[in-house]
Amino acid sequence: MAKTQNLVWFGMKITPEQKHKIKLLAQREGTSAKEAVMRVIEQALEGESVEVPEGSFLDGIEHLVGSVEGPRDLSTNPKYVDGFGK
Repeated sequence: MAKTQNLVWFGMKITPEQKHKIKLLAQREGTSAKEAVMRVIEQALEGESVEVPEGSFLDGIEHLVGSVEGPRDLSTNPKYVDGFGK
């Protein structure tokens, strides 16, 4: 697997069934869930070059992440998105 010099957060929601399948795969392989998923991804993309674009909104402001009080996702409370898109 590739070296992990720069780490970025990549969160997603999955169904309980998908979570169970990932845990089952990891258990069968004797690895962590992350390692099991990454092995499948590496295998699926074997031989393909993947270019990662330089720069992102988070570059340079990592120190601010988590420094603000409030919900992690504003969409968790409908009042925050009331009128959005009008």
